[in-house]
Amino acid sequence: AAWMQAVTNQKLATALAELLESSVELHHTTMHIKPPQTGHPFPMHQDYPFYEHESGRYIDALVHLDDTFHENGEIRFMAGSHKEGKIPHVLQNADGTPCTPHLDPSEYKLEDTVPVPAKRGDVVLFHLFCIHGSYINQTKDPRRMVRMGYRDPHNDQWTGQSQGRPGLIVH
Repeated sequence: AAWMQAVTNQKLATALAELLESSVELHHTTMHIKPPQTGHPFPMHQDYPFYEHESGRYIDALVHLDDTFHENGEIRFMAGSHKEGKIPHVLQNADGTPCTPHLDPSEYKLEDTVPVPAKRGDVVLFHLFCIHGSYINQTKDPRRMVRMGYRDPHNDQWTGQSQGRPGLIVH
């Protein structure tokens, strides 16, 4: 019940409708936990390779369950990168085996990003094409957040997470 209230929050849904200039469909939710001291850094990437859609009419909302800051690996954005559109990602290791989609680390560096620290309960919105990543969690506590993906319901999904699952219209 608590998560249903969170994903259908009308203040959030109204803001998303203004950004998407359309109706709003909840696409998916995913819990992200960076374990203490071993919580891996996440290389620079866009989210579209994980759930590729026809267009950029898609917004991710991060609900922070803990305060986030540099030491526990807060999210970091490359300023203005959402305007670049889809960028080809590395999808295979040198030996041809698949890997987690990421951008070439020689071109896209975490040190070139803007940190977005947040307090528990804060919600951070970002575009499907926004380049982002995070450093390792160096603290003794896990860092938790939930990503909620929202889209224009007419923005067809081509591949990836939650493809074919019915969504929930929230606005």
